[in-house]
Amino acid sequence: MVQMALFLPLVIGGVASALWREQHQKKRASVVLSPFFPQPILPDHGSSNEINKEVNIIDDTAEVLHGQRVSLMALALSGSGALVFSPFTLTSIPLLSYSTYYFLNTIHRSNARRKKSALTLFELASVAGTILTGRYLLLSTLLAFSFSIRKWALQAGNITSIGMGKAFDPNFQKIWVLRNETEVEIDKTDLQPDDIAALHTGDVIRMNGEVVKGEGMVEQFALTGYLQVVPKQKGDPVFTYTVVAAGDLFVKYS
Repeated sequence: MVQMALFLPLVIGGVASALWREQHQKKRASVVLSPFFPQPILPDHGSSNEINKEVNIIDDTAEVLHGQRVSLMALALSGSGALVFSPFTLTSIPLLSYSTYYFLNTIHRSNARRKKSALTLFELASVAGTILTGRYLLLSTLLAFSFSIRKWALQAGNITSIGMGKAFDPNFQKIWVLRNETEVEIDKTDLQPDDIAALHTGDVIRMNGEVVKGEGMVEQFALTGYLQVVPKQKGDPVFTYTVVAAGDLFVKYS
């Protein structure tokens, strides 16, 4: 009885947290598109000459990665509840409702073909079934799997966009970093924990990392199936096989 009394508030709390974060991300991702804005953002908006307005550009890769992390946390809690201590299952409910909201949002942002694919329909049916039957461990497993598949698909899109040859070129192992205020080229294996990579327009990002200085635009694959140009500034994540479309970024690789 106590668990049932707590269930609805926990679900509402998880969804409310997801909605709050979504609004915060939209405000942070608000940019003004001008005629000089890089072209790859435009499959749904016409030519760059027709644009001069404020829009929200959501970083699909960052959002999918965030959903994966939350669903893995829910998986750990629901698994502990099923195997060790049952109250852990209750604590997983806010995370499950949070990640379920992001799962549905991810499908909503996908292109029409992917929305209607057999895999997506199977995912939706499976998630709905596990929610209705209260199988939280299975739900968290499904969500973690779904986010992981989409993360890999986005990375594969990034590799395809720069070309397989370039992605596996030995020169791809070279990185420009700041040493004594000077940019020097080193092998990726020589990267030190405190090194800051210097990235400029046209450079391919070699590893996942975080922007520590500078501003710019990064071209990366999106859930729509097109290349997307995403604004990046201090504190934002960047991802392997994406390209700096404009600006200068200084990145600490992870």
